[in-house]
Amino acid sequence: MLVPFLGVHRADGLAGTAVSAGRYVLGSLICHQRPDRSFRPLGVQMPVCVRCAGLYFGGAAGAFVAWFTGRRKRCGIRPEIIPLRLVLLVSAVPTGMSLWAEIGALFLAGEELRAVAAAPLGASVVWGTSLVIRGEVA
Repeated sequence: MLVPFLGVHRADGLAGTAVSAGRYVLGSLICHQRPDRSFRPLGVQMPVCVRCAGLYFGGAAGAFVAWFTGRRKRCGIRPEIIPLRLVLLVSAVPTGMSLWAEIGALFLAGEELRAVAAAPLGASVVWGTSLVIRGEVA
């Protein structure tokens, strides 16, 4: 979300232009960056599409959940055991359904729906990764 803000309030000159362009070059390595499928906060296109933005927002939420559940464990509270594969599979369903609907031309998902559908997948991937890093899941 900072990229459009920095794009609007960037420093003039060659260095500021290079940094601004670099954000979009890096974004192009992981995203199609179609203008019709990108949020435009402050009137500036984000360097990733709405689905990728939803994944990243979900990832941030997943990091918070991982931090909170890690703190609970250190305090002696044992979180419920949920099969990680099941969580990942269930969280991928909204993204998969929106992709399937678009590919099958059943309906065109709006920007907000694409972002919201991707958020659970981003959250569960980051949360699951944190469990693996902490050694709680093999």
